[in-house]
Amino acid sequence: MHFRFERCGDQLRVRIDDAGGDEQGVFDRIVSCRGTSWWSCPTGECAKIGNCDTLRDGDATVLALTPRPGESLSAAGVEECLRYVLAEAPAASAGKTPTR
Repeated sequence: MHFRFERCGDQLRVRIDDAGGDEQGVFDRIVSCRGTSWWSCPTGECAKIGNCDTLRDGDATVLALTPRPGESLSAAGVEECLRYVLAEAPAASAGKTPTR
């Protein structure tokens, strides 16, 4: 999976390409993660996110992340968080323990 980051003011936009034909699955996992506050990755970067707008752009998923007041978002931290969420979600939902 490929992530492309773009700053727009204090907002960080993340374009997720190359989802291996599972664009809807990526979109669903991110929306589900945000809806259940599952952003518990080791970076803690997700705790800095105040708002996350998720949308589709053709075959890509785009996240528009706005930090909480007084915070700023690290592209490297957000990327690690996304890799954690997207890699572990399928294994967790299948009842398997993810490996690192």
